[in-house]
Amino acid sequence: MTKEEIAQILNSRFSEKLKPAESVSHLSAFFVEKENLIEICKFTKQSDQLKMDFVNCIFATDRNDSLEMTYVLFSLEKNHKLCLKVKLPRKDSQIDSVTPIWEAANWFEKETAELFGIRFSGHPDPGPLLLPEDWNEGYPMLRDWTGKDFVKLPPK
Repeated sequence: MTKEEIAQILNSRFSEKLKPAESVSHLSAFFVEKENLIEICKFTKQSDQLKMDFVNCIFATDRNDSLEMTYVLFSLEKNHKLCLKVKLPRKDSQIDSVTPIWEAANWFEKETAELFGIRFSGHPDPGPLLLPEDWNEGYPMLRDWTGKDFVKLPPK
């Protein structure tokens, strides 16, 4: 299925809830509001046309004024991908967990929570994954982080 066909299927059902996002040439990408993420994710998995049965990757990006969650979904049966993005505020970021939909999201969300400070509501095991259990120095992947192990690179 082409990215245009994927976009058409999603737009026919969620036209008011999707905004096109910049993407690489082979991948459909959309911005969605965090309130609509779970509904859209469930649809992409349950739809006979899309069958997005695997979450390939989940990651966050610090955009200075906001954080951006990116979900790369994949259909093993149909061999196509989809990218969903959600903008979040830098402070007190919270979003619903997609782990109940795709178990493979578990560690992606744990990593993102530890490194960016985003809370995932409904996550089955929100404990630490990468950092020590007693870590209290903030979120090291945020652009403004300056913990004790921070090393400032010299200017070019």
